[in-house]
Amino acid sequence: MLKWLSGDTKRVGGTKAFVDVAGGLQELYRERLLPLEKEHLFHHFFSPELTDADFSARPMVLLTGQYSTGKSTFIRHLLGRDYPGLRIGPEPTTDKFVAVVKGEQDQIIPGNALVVDKSMPFTQLSHFGNNFLTRFECAKLDCPVLDGITLIDSPGVLAGEKQRIKRGYEFEEVIRWFADRVDMIVMLFDVSKLDISDEFRRVIMAVRGNDQKIHIILNKADQVTTPQLMRVYGALMWALGKVIDTPEVSRVYIGSFWDEPLYNDEQRRLFESEENDLYTNLAQLPRTAAVRKLNDLIKRARLVKVLAYILSYLKTKMPAFMGKTKEQQKLIANLEGVYQDIIKEKNLASGDFPDPAKMKGKLEKMDFTKFAKLDKKKTDALETMLQSDVPRLLQMIPEEAAAAEETDMMQIGSQASPFAVMKVGGANENTVYQNSWLVPPNLGDFADEFSALGPNTHGKISGQQAKSKLMQSKLPSTVLHKIWTLADVDKDGALSLAEYALAMHFVKMRLDGQDLPATLPENMIP
Repeated sequence: MLKWLSGDTKRVGGTKAFVDVAGGLQELYRERLLPLEKEHLFHHFFSPELTDADFSARPMVLLTGQYSTGKSTFIRHLLGRDYPGLRIGPEPTTDKFVAVVKGEQDQIIPGNALVVDKSMPFTQLSHFGNNFLTRFECAKLDCPVLDGITLIDSPGVLAGEKQRIKRGYEFEEVIRWFADRVDMIVMLFDVSKLDISDEFRRVIMAVRGNDQKIHIILNKADQVTTPQLMRVYGALMWALGKVIDTPEVSRVYIGSFWDEPLYNDEQRRLFESEENDLYTNLAQLPRTAAVRKLNDLIKRARLVKVLAYILSYLKTKMPAFMGKTKEQQKLIANLEGVYQDIIKEKNLASGDFPDPAKMKGKLEKMDFTKFAKLDKKKTDALETMLQSDVPRLLQMIPEEAAAAEETDMMQIGSQASPFAVMKVGGANENTVYQNSWLVPPNLGDFADEFSALGPNTHGKISGQQAKSKLMQSKLPSTVLHKIWTLADVDKDGALSLAEYALAMHFVKMRLDGQDLPATLPENMIP
């Protein structure tokens, strides 16, 4: 990991110059955030300490969903091959968490061995115990996709009577641990399995706070007809609305994410567009990883600051001698009131405070008198990090993002084709054909209709004559204005045959769904 460059602290006011975003985040965490985490028991209340690998690891994608919704098949579809140990079937075949990572050769590493490898971002999973580690493994293989991302396959969420069978480890807590660290959470639904079981509901609740990472897939959409698909989509949104308690509508990608022929291809264009959107997001993850890590660290820092204020406040309210137990119970019962007092006193945002119900459960087992006092020096250092160091790191992100390589996805590449296109820089499913339109039009194709409009002795038609013809396209006036601007090369307010041919050519181009060029290409100038 690159280290920070030393600088004149007097000249820069105690800040440091840094080489890259990941290295800067790692140093900020070690120097400014970790001391407060340890002092105020953050790792007991929330999540374990971050490791060096958490800052340097490839972007990770967590796949979750009920059994037989196509999670493992989707991974196989992305990789173009089976990963070591993969089993696919209609029954719950994936009975463990599998980290699919880059390797020189096929290899399976058991969970107990994996969590002692400090080069991997999984060491903190050891605190979930041996029952979980026996259900966790790493599958290494040589695949171009894994140069850019790491995939996390998860056990199918159980439904019905199966939910009553204990897994032997805290499944929802493991999901939460991964959700806090991955760059994307993919939830898969089958068109024939839209019910959200109790366990799946708990899983969705576990990933709360990471809403911006969630991408929902309505898989196997080719198995139903178009009218059925409309009803299935509506039913899914209704079911999700009862669980995901946000006013925003979740983005749902509709398609069939495997390599088999489509059963119903009525919505092929829709499937292609949705798949291109999802594959583009996956391919762009290496370029957005730095932003995600920075965002997660800021969120963690704000929570650490709030926790420090809460615990120090509780400590100051404890009596010196008698009645400590009674006062502690009173403070826990009135935790919401404690939050309000701190918000008013410290001018903090209420949205930064943790769930009071969960905090009460943790606080009941603790002795408030042993909480640490607030260290103003450390809190000031944290404020400096948030107010000064983080903005400077943010300024470095565009340059790093531009230098980062996209994930090499077989389903979508940097070179567009009639079947797939990387949707960046304004590209879409139609732009692959744009170059075929940016050629000079054949004047003979428009000569007869130009003559029918009655050109003057100079061989031109007026703007009024051209307007009636162009309006027949039913394109908006703003688009027709742009077409006129491109076609009227000599800017005399009239159109020659060559200019009229250009105008009609651009009308046809726009009706085909292509974006018009910003300026007239040199090869098209009459």
